[in-house]
Amino acid sequence: MDINMKNTDTKQYLGDVQETALIPLAIRANETERKTARIHDDKAVEIIRELDVDTEKLNRFFSYEGVIARTILFDETVKKLLRKYLDAVCINIGCGLDDRFSRVDNGKIRWFNVDLPDLIEMRKKFFYETEREHMLAANFFLRS
Repeated sequence: MDINMKNTDTKQYLGDVQETALIPLAIRANETERKTARIHDDKAVEIIRELDVDTEKLNRFFSYEGVIARTILFDETVKKLLRKYLDAVCINIGCGLDDRFSRVDNGKIRWFNVDLPDLIEMRKKFFYETEREHMLAANFFLRS
């Protein structure tokens, strides 16, 4: 995939698999900026602007509505579970550059964002670990 990113320092961090993380990020950012937005992800807007990504190419993917629906469904499902299990530990595998923690935080959960090492390094440019939110780098593709 060849995503037009003017910020070449950031592009060097991403492999082909990791670069696909920009697709849902761009879609969440674009949806947030719509007048009738169905989701709000200000962090996605901030990241897309800082990376200087041309999102026009990414909007053509058929997955636009799927990303929006999945975001709404996952956020609502996690919120529902967190009402039942207030002190839950959540593991967001393949977190990409998603800020779900901020959208669902109940003030008590412990959250672990897990993704490939280079994506976690990039993530650290935009997100900070806190007492309750952590980042873990893991490569599930390695074979022994």
